[in-house]
Amino acid sequence: MPEAIVAGAGIAGLTAAIALAHKGWRVRIRERAARLEPVGAGIQLSPNALDVLHRLGVPIDRVGVAADSVVLRDGPSGRRIATVSVSSSDGRGYRVLHRADLQRVLLETASATAGIDLSLSETLVALAGDGRDARTVFESPRGATQDRSDLLVAADGVHSAAARLLGFPAPVASGATALRFIASSAVPAGPAAIEAWLGHRRHVVRYRIDTAGTQNIVVIVPDADPGLGPVAAWDPSLAAMLSAAEPVGSWPLLTVEPRWRAEGGRPVALIGDAAHAMLPYAAQGAAMAIEDAFVLAACVSDGAPPADGLARFEALRAPRVQRVLERVAFHKRVYHLPHPLSFARDLALAVRSPRSLRRDLAWLYDWRADTDRPDSAN
Repeated sequence: MPEAIVAGAGIAGLTAAIALAHKGWRVRIRERAARLEPVGAGIQLSPNALDVLHRLGVPIDRVGVAADSVVLRDGPSGRRIATVSVSSSDGRGYRVLHRADLQRVLLETASATAGIDLSLSETLVALAGDGRDARTVFESPRGATQDRSDLLVAADGVHSAAARLLGFPAPVASGATALRFIASSAVPAGPAAIEAWLGHRRHVVRYRIDTAGTQNIVVIVPDADPGLGPVAAWDPSLAAMLSAAEPVGSWPLLTVEPRWRAEGGRPVALIGDAAHAMLPYAAQGAAMAIEDAFVLAACVSDGAPPADGLARFEALRAPRVQRVLERVAFHKRVYHLPHPLSFARDLALAVRSPRSLRRDLAWLYDWRADTDRPDSAN
């Protein structure tokens, strides 16, 4: 039975462990935190991510709420600009939820899956190996643990220790900060609408994350002016919700240039934020991590040498993630336009049909877990 070590027990790491175990791997998850405490608040899962989770048996439909659209609004006035469907072309849905609930159902699934072990308070401090295996040293309060494995999966986030030990560059500040809030409100039953208020160099996203009506609010602001600033005087309904909301924290938004595997044929793969931390303007950070995990497990589980599997993994994932990054950059420009350019944006969106707006993201949302097969990249 092949053995893998997964560094990190976040969304990427837990999904990778489940996917590898389904392929017959013995998996040891090593997490540097002493307790699994989710960071952040709300999270969005588009149809492409949900397809993976359903295939892996993760009971994702038990948590959060379904969402059917994104309503784009002018920030200062609250005027509706356009409504964009967030379902796939074949009707598969979209889900919004608390990050803690996603991590909980992933952890429950991993714990119930044969072949997966989890250790906490384990920090990766050394990494070596060749084309045959990966050799690691993890330090913990119990001392140092040296391991050999057939594969090391670096799923340890934007500040990845594995990436640093491999010599990859440190993450880069994007110039923006995310302010996160939680609010409570009475809302009707049924699918949730995601709302986004757009403004110059700033925007706000709000959506419901549970059936009780808890609202997740994210305010993106420049690093140079990291408070609410003019947002506090935007649309009165938004301002009222922000004034009653509870701050969760602020996070500088960091990026890394995509990097997928170790050089020299060493069996080390990077996934999720460790591989390609991206800005949240397309709400695809978690989805890309989930996709990475599933495709990686398929690529390294066909009996070929690990180096061949990791080359296929990169060949499959790099073009898709690059296209998502380009879409992220496009959204950033369009969301943050100043007047009068924002008027032209609003007019262009207003005259388009819902069907044409949906088509813009069909390539992203219509992806299924069997789309990227190991034998589809040469």
